[in-house]
Amino acid sequence: MSSRVTALRDGVRHLLARRRLLIGINRRNVELIYPHNPRAHYPLADDKLLTKEILSAANVPVPRTLAVCTGLADIPRAIGRLDDESSFVVKPASSSGGQGILVVTNRVEPGRWRRAGGNEVTAASLQQHLAEIIFGAYSGDRTDRAFVEERVVPHQVFGDLWADGLCDLRIITLAAQPIMAMLRIPTTRSAGRANLHQGGIGLAIDMASGKSFRAWSQGGTLSVHPESGRALLGLTMPDWPAVLDTAHRAGAALPLGYLGTDVVVDAHRGPLVLEVNVRPGLEIQNVNGRGLGAVLPENP
Repeated sequence: MSSRVTALRDGVRHLLARRRLLIGINRRNVELIYPHNPRAHYPLADDKLLTKEILSAANVPVPRTLAVCTGLADIPRAIGRLDDESSFVVKPASSSGGQGILVVTNRVEPGRWRRAGGNEVTAASLQQHLAEIIFGAYSGDRTDRAFVEERVVPHQVFGDLWADGLCDLRIITLAAQPIMAMLRIPTTRSAGRANLHQGGIGLAIDMASGKSFRAWSQGGTLSVHPESGRALLGLTMPDWPAVLDTAHRAGAALPLGYLGTDVVVDAHRGPLVLEVNVRPGLEIQNVNGRGLGAVLPENP
């Protein structure tokens, strides 16, 4: 057999082995989501308020809730509650992909604040936003609940990467065991959000050391943040053992076996769970440069 044919055959074998390690949507659904995440328990993760209640009861740290609006009558009281707050975050309970999230960064005067990016937020515009959430503008036309929580003060490592937004760590867990991780970093093109599909940056994090070893955005690798100029590789994630423990405890608190848990590291409180995802996306494989199949335990 010629060396050319041997090389071609070896290349095909390598490609097939690599494809077996990659997890596509269908394989994710069949092998990970359906067997480990009973559909009856989806609301425990899809409803962010309900998730917070469950995690809090299990002593898993989450951002403090300031106000909840289950109907229009709750809005005036919620806005009054925020008069003395210098910063906060407004969220729909049932949206996805960061839709409907309003981040307020500082208070100008009673009834007037500024949001991330500098635009003004008034009591009237805040009232309108809360009403839109309740009417289902961000949850597929289903009525929803709106809630307001404290704004996380990011650890300096993350603040240095991008000051006008919040970096978060996506930890994939199977049977509550962390198996793959990435740090998601906002950019201007992602409108200050960490979502990768909107233009954020993903940093692959080594599970053992907590160091970043690969950066990915918009279909390619990079080594520095394109706007802040900060180096992206070789960074050590703060409180890494505590981050992994927090993701493990969150997974153990829910009757869902395959999760994407979003953890932030607050400068004062340490790791906090922002939310959990019962159908985590697969972009983390591109960020890490390898498939989830390479890290799945044989008998989860």
